[in-house]
Amino acid sequence: MQETLSTRKSPWLALGTLAAYTVMGAARPAMASTPNEDGIAAGEPPVTTKPVRQFNIPAGPLDAAIATYEALTGLTISTSLPGKTLAPFDSRGVSGLYTNEEALKLILAGTGLEATPAAEARSLVVGIARHADTVDVSAGLPDAVAITKFTEPLLDTPQTIVAVPKFVLEDEGNTTLRDALRNVPGISMAAGESGAQGDNLTIRGFTARNDIFLDGIRDFGSYYRDSFDYEQVEVLEGPAGVQFGRGSTGGVINQESKVPQAQDFVKVGAVFGTDLTRRVTADINKPLPDLGDGTAFRLNVVATEGGVAGRPYAENRHYGVAPSITFGMNSKTRYTVSYFHFTESDTPDYGLPWFFNKVAPTSRHNYFGFPDQNYLRTNDDILTGKLDHDFGPNVALHSIARWANYPRQAQITEPQICSNASVSVPVGTVVAKLPTSAINTTLPCPYTPQSDPATIAVNRNQIQIKSVEGDLWEQTELTARFKLLGVQNSFAGGAEGGREVSNPIRTSYAINGINTVPSTNLLHPNPADSFGGIGYISTVVHTTSKSGGAYFVDTVHLGRLFEMSGGVRWDYFDTVFNSYQPVAPPTGGTVSAAIPPIEQIVRKPTYRAAFVYKPTQHGSVYFDYGTSFNPSAESLSLSVATSLLPPEENETYEAGAKYSFIHDRLMVDGAWFHTTKDNARETDPTNSNNIVLAGNQLVKGAQASIVGKLPQGTDLILGYAYLDSAVTFSKLFPTSIGFPLANVPRQTFNFFVTHRLPLRMNAGFGGNSLSSRTASSTVPYVPTGYAVNPNGAGYVVTSVAMKAVPSYWVFNAMVNRPLTDRLELQANVYNLANKFYIDQPHPSHLIPGAGLSALIGVNFKF
Repeated sequence: MQETLSTRKSPWLALGTLAAYTVMGAARPAMASTPNEDGIAAGEPPVTTKPVRQFNIPAGPLDAAIATYEALTGLTISTSLPGKTLAPFDSRGVSGLYTNEEALKLILAGTGLEATPAAEARSLVVGIARHADTVDVSAGLPDAVAITKFTEPLLDTPQTIVAVPKFVLEDEGNTTLRDALRNVPGISMAAGESGAQGDNLTIRGFTARNDIFLDGIRDFGSYYRDSFDYEQVEVLEGPAGVQFGRGSTGGVINQESKVPQAQDFVKVGAVFGTDLTRRVTADINKPLPDLGDGTAFRLNVVATEGGVAGRPYAENRHYGVAPSITFGMNSKTRYTVSYFHFTESDTPDYGLPWFFNKVAPTSRHNYFGFPDQNYLRTNDDILTGKLDHDFGPNVALHSIARWANYPRQAQITEPQICSNASVSVPVGTVVAKLPTSAINTTLPCPYTPQSDPATIAVNRNQIQIKSVEGDLWEQTELTARFKLLGVQNSFAGGAEGGREVSNPIRTSYAINGINTVPSTNLLHPNPADSFGGIGYISTVVHTTSKSGGAYFVDTVHLGRLFEMSGGVRWDYFDTVFNSYQPVAPPTGGTVSAAIPPIEQIVRKPTYRAAFVYKPTQHGSVYFDYGTSFNPSAESLSLSVATSLLPPEENETYEAGAKYSFIHDRLMVDGAWFHTTKDNARETDPTNSNNIVLAGNQLVKGAQASIVGKLPQGTDLILGYAYLDSAVTFSKLFPTSIGFPLANVPRQTFNFFVTHRLPLRMNAGFGGNSLSSRTASSTVPYVPTGYAVNPNGAGYVVTSVAMKAVPSYWVFNAMVNRPLTDRLELQANVYNLANKFYIDQPHPSHLIPGAGLSALIGVNFKF
């Protein structure tokens, strides 16, 4: 397999060759004394008739560089930036003989700022450069989210919002959305479901599989998201139903895409690493003045191929392209058209099987699938148009429209030994039958926890699906700042709606309850086994949803100290589901019966209210209340039983504080929260057609995070969350009351710190920690021992155990060194201790985290 991977021809090779020629061709002149961005040869005095002086201002914080510059020149520098501070920016410094004007240009180079004359003599004002639509966010900390539904800066927004900035993504060498989200406390990863692959996660104890957004619009495609086109990742934890509609029980995730900028630049990166990893990225931005002032084009591309450390045969192969063009970025009307294409061709891995209550006793490296037969292929296309128009300095219109198409095909092997227990029962309880064999569900499981692993056979359950999801969506909103009765208001309101479709076709390999695909041995699985089995289409489903929502949020500024905000949203969610009868299955096969179209219409309001107290301009204390709901067809999946159920309802209270320190270079926030789900759906373990709203769930806890870009070259991100989750009531699963919810660790902790070292080196160190997690909310513990009932039929449960994955710590490191102003090397090492841990649990399988691995990359920019 190693040889196959290393010799396979794929699109990334061409891009890698182009990148290599680009880097080498452009790097050669940089070795000589060539002009920099301002046309000045590094280290040489410029040709000028103006007086020059010797400058020796080192690289470092911009405010310190400006202070030194003022002392040398006698000029006075002020700023027009919000907050009146230059602290968040870094300067490259200046050394050599230059005029005052040229030296100041070099000090400001790369910051997106420029100096203009002030009214006073010998005074200058530093502000955002003309024709600069945005300032490089790597210069400082994010102070707002990109979504215009939120009118206030992060510091004054009454909600826990963790914005993972670009410099953190780059320092950690993040390549996926999952990697980026490991920087956010309160989030835990989960494995894909049988009908939905791709990113799956939990936020504050509740699944967020359908709460992933791209530039403010739901991105519900079943694919593994790459970070090549991210400006930053924003996680809004807590109540978000008013802004985002259905779902959002624990929060939402927004991916902020890169957009064209006024600066002309090219950034190319090439990464090579263990497990035959190869990755090439390019970020190209080009102003197009011939098409009008304020027009620019940007192109981001990626090509990646590689394995997974510790998991032989698993492979990730994908490439993506994301062009965008913006018109009128210096005008009152700005329009951006962007296209996103992403293709995956992976050899998927569903990891290891459960054995009663824990990971099966087998090697972490064992692969139970068929590497030549298993696949995950996606071909995602997303076309977006965005319009922003300023009616004046305080009123703006924002409109965004999207067409998205998410085709996918997957065949994945899920290793199983015994069937899952349908209910948790205490010791001494009599049960009618034993767990069944996963290979033959008509027979009892022949194993006990004491069985010899060498004798255990593993079922190779085939999850095979072909589907296309689609989305056609439009949202328009108005933001305004105005005074009403002498009180300042910040308003955001609008409407959105569209059409979403899903049409999965599933294949089964079970005949008379027996899997026709060959099984394998637990200790010695053979990936070279020939794939066999009788496959047939078992379900053909089509689901269409038409939905719309109208909302507003208004923030009232009661002087300098207090702010109050409130919002209301009304949603209409109309879903039509129908199932077709597949062709006649083979004898003994089971297919779903044809179901005529059934419809579920949900009309539901959500509410939000908050209060903010600002003791200083650098801090806030807040209280927030919000509601949300989860309809049965939330994930575009419905049945006859669920179509009759009203939505689950959620309610969240949150209190917290946010403060910024060191001239807004350090952001600290903390919050206490309390979320309840009052009518959770439950499926009768004895009758899958009986689904009721009969469960209550609670998650309460606290979390804190710190993000800093500090003086002396220290960057950090740190987060901690404590989650106390529990089933508080259950009609069908009373033994689950008091036990934690599925995939909810009691504690999560993350940190990553980088620091500038001598010899222009930068080094970083960090890690992640999660407490143990249970596999199921309804069946938290399972029987592990039985005895024949001496008083009649059935079996007596003699022992039980919690079905959970253990806690873990994982540590990572980074070292970075610029070779020139344009070329740098970076090395990242992951899982330094080669820790074996379960990263993504599922009630039926377990996916281990990657083992010790390393990446070495070169980044070139010009």
